Amino acid sequence: MFLRPWLLCLLAVGLCSLWPCTEGALDLEAYFEALDKAPESQERVVGGYSVGNEEYIPYQISLQYNKDGDYRHFCGGSIISPNRILTAAHCVEGQKPDKLSILAGINDLGSKEGSRSQVTAIDYHSNYVPLKSSDIAILNIEPPLELDGQRIDKIDVTGYEAVGGKQAVLLSGWGSVHHFGNGILAKYPKRLQKLDYTTITNEECKRTMENLSDTEICAVERFGKGACNGDSGGPLIMRREDQLVQVGIVSYGTAFCASSAPDVYTRVTMFDDWIKERF
Repeated sequence: MFLRPWLLCLLAVGLCSLWPCTEGALDLEAYFEALDKAPESQERVVGGYSVGNEEYIPYQISLQYNKDGDYRHFCGGSIISPNRILTAAHCVEGQKPDKLSILAGINDLGSKEGSRSQVTAIDYHSNYVPLKSSDIAILNIEPPLELDGQRIDKIDVTGYEAVGGKQAVLLSGWGSVHHFGNGILAKYPKRLQKLDYTTITNEECKRTMENLSDTEICAVERFGKGACNGDSGGPLIMRREDQLVQVGIVSYGTAFCASSAPDVYTRVTMFDDWIKERF
């Protein structure tokens, strides 16, 4: 379903950050130039399904790049306060805040509605190592979002409780709906997609993702369901008692999206203090 900008690759069929496989910071200018040459697609996310016309995931935002006055989606994120957005470090490392903005309160990238705020500062974790650890960042935005509890709202990210295996989780995003998340084979939806799937233990995940760290959490579904390029930075949500909480941030996976291999997420509970210090 959603494969984050798997930008970082190890071998042609190795691990990727959920962005076009490249080394270092994302070259968003080159990325969108290549994307503009590819055929358009309105297909569904890989194994996910579109939200309804009047259905919103109020904490979900689109992180967008200003290319010649045109705002272009490239990563996801979540609202954690009216002026703070949680996303992945690999989405924003090396980027200039004045080129980035977020769009909230939409379920379709073609919508003329929604609330746009400018990114004014980027703070990613000092221990961030691509494909290994601490793939987390917080964005300051202005003006602050007006939370209405329906189209725009914050998600709870607090708590230290570890998330184990066999937990039901929800992924959402505008990532590629095709197994090949990069280049001309990538197919991106306008409509927000979502996918229900399940976590696995880190012990299970390490059978495939050998470099997995304690700061990460894995989820997996059958072949044809999972994250892909464009989902990076987006939220992984679970229900705790009667409340929705964010437990993961889309980080990386295999270069072949939704291939039955686990998708790896930043484990939000490991960064509870770091997040609280930045509210």
